[in-house]
This record gives sequence, structure tokens and C-alpha cells, in this order.
Amino acid sequence: MAFRILALSGGGFLGLFSVRILARMEATLGRPIARSFDLVCGTSAGAITALGLSLDVRADAIERTFIEHGPLIFARPGGRFQELKRTLAFARSLVAPKYEAEALLAATRSLLGEARLGDAKHRVVLPVVNMTTGQIEVFKTPHNPAWTYHAGLRMTEVAVAAAAAPTYFPMAEVRNSLYVDGAIAASAPDMLGVHEAEYYLKVPRDGIEVLSIGTTTGSFSLPYSAGRRYGAVRWLRGARLFSTIMSAQQQLTAVFLRHQLGDRYVRVDSLRSSGLEADLAFDGATENGVKTIFGLADHAFEEAMKQDRVRAMLDALAEPPVFHGDRSGEWRGAAI
Repeated sequence: MAFRILALSGGGFLGLFSVRILARMEATLGRPIARSFDLVCGTSAGAITALGLSLDVRADAIERTFIEHGPLIFARPGGRFQELKRTLAFARSLVAPKYEAEALLAATRSLLGEARLGDAKHRVVLPVVNMTTGQIEVFKTPHNPAWTYHAGLRMTEVAVAAAAAPTYFPMAEVRNSLYVDGAIAASAPDMLGVHEAEYYLKVPRDGIEVLSIGTTTGSFSLPYSAGRRYGAVRWLRGARLFSTIMSAQQQLTAVFLRHQLGDRYVRVDSLRSSGLEADLAFDGATENGVKTIFGLADHAFEEAMKQDRVRAMLDALAEPPVFHGDRSGEWRGAAI
């Protein structure tokens, strides 16, 4: 029997792209989509979505959370002189985070309540970067009897830590350690999921299937006419550096897993056409942004559902996981 992994990439508000696809898939299935998968992994916004899915929260409810809370999380200056205000906001972001985390926390609390990782109904793995220890870590449900240290963590604090993108949000504090967004290390958590299955759950590689859903961040380029001498401001403006790092990681991950898994690895994403940049920003929680994201996501969903492999993954039912340990137990960090 195949071991199926659902992998959700990071991308800030662009995470709405993957949520929209999941909502369309759930509407087709008529049941929570996480029940089709043995493991759900997510980075950044994908981590928030993964946590919601782990509780069998409907994907369309997660979609509403993105739409309703996005403009509060990524608040934009209103009124007159907007261009000047945006320039001043960028200048401020050179010395402090662009946004505060309170609205992000409120959004995750509305979605996840007071649930802990040990309350999940499905296995979850979420990459983060511990800036106190200087190590990559993975927050996990207690699906391995030798690794139950995160069971007592509230999902809200895990979600905020997993989405604490540098320059956008302050570092998150969890039990005396400071964390930033796992996209620094794994913007597409696909290989992390395969590693979890192979190494910790002892699943043979030839039995692993992966459905990977992106956030339209899989491509990047610069016009030659813009020159070669980019300094800090030009790299940071418009999240150019962050987007390049994320896109490069996602491309490399997809290449590796296509080589390793063949047609058992399916990537669902949308390559941006020229001219869409204004609507597809990491923090672009606007009405036009939502419409563009929905248009791209609906097309990607329709194309994905033409694939026999995708339909077979969704139609399958995973065995309910067995969790271990006391969810209120002492917390310790987990290495990969």
C-alpha cells in the first residue's frame, strides 16, 4: 500500500493559491482531504494550512481565513500619498520588521483555537529555523514513540513560529528559543516529508507518493536591461531576494524528487506570466490579488484533476495514525 504525502509550499499570502486548490479538491471528494494522506507537511503559510487540515478543518474555511485576515496581517497604507507611504514603509523595514505578529496570531487562533500538536488527527511535520541554537528544527505530531516532545505545543504558537518570515515579522518565541520561517531552509517541504517517511517511519522509497502544491513562486528572473549591480536595497525591494531564494529551493526540490520518485511525485503549481507581479506579492492581500490567485488556482486544479495519479491519491483513504506520549509533556527541540 502506498504511503501518500501532501506537501504545501510557503509563500505568505500566496498560500491562498494552494488553499484554493485544496478547497476545490475537497469539494470533489466530499470529505476532509487530509484523510487521503499519511503525512501532511507545510512551510510558512503552508504550515498554517497543514495545521488546519490536521484538525479536519475544511479547506474552504482556511480559504476564508486567508481572505478575511490577510488584509489585517499585511496591512497596507491607505488614504492619500500612498506611494510616499509605501516608500517610507520600505525604509522602515530596513531596520525593523515590516509587520507586527498580533494579526497573524489572531488569524491562527481563529482557525486553530487552543488545539495542541497532540490533538491533530493526522501526522504533520513543519520546518522552522531556531535562531537561538542556530539549527533547523522540525515541529512534529507525536507519531513516533521516540519523538513526542512537541505534542504539548499549542498549534497557534507553532504556526506563528513557522510563518515568521525575516524582514516581514518579528522572530517568534517558543519556550525560550527564537524562531524564523522554515522557508529559509525548505520553502517546499517535499523532501522533508520523504525523509520523515523513510528514516523515521521506515517506509520504503518505492512505496512513497507525493502530491506537492506550490504557491506560484516556482519561477524567477531579472531583465538584463536592469543591469548587474544590485545592492541591498534593490535586492530587498519587492522581496526580490526572498522570492529568488524560495523559487530556487522549490525548483531544486522538484528536480530531485522527480528523479527519485518518478511519476509518484506530482507537483501542482502555476508559472507566473509577465505582468502579474503586481497581484502576486508575498504580502499582496488585495482584492485584485485574490482574484488573480483564484484564477490561477482554478486552472491548476483543473489541470491536476486530469492526471490519473492525482485522482488515485485523492480517492485513497489513509490509515488513522497512532500518536504516542503525553501531550502536556516537557518540550525539547527536534533536529531533522
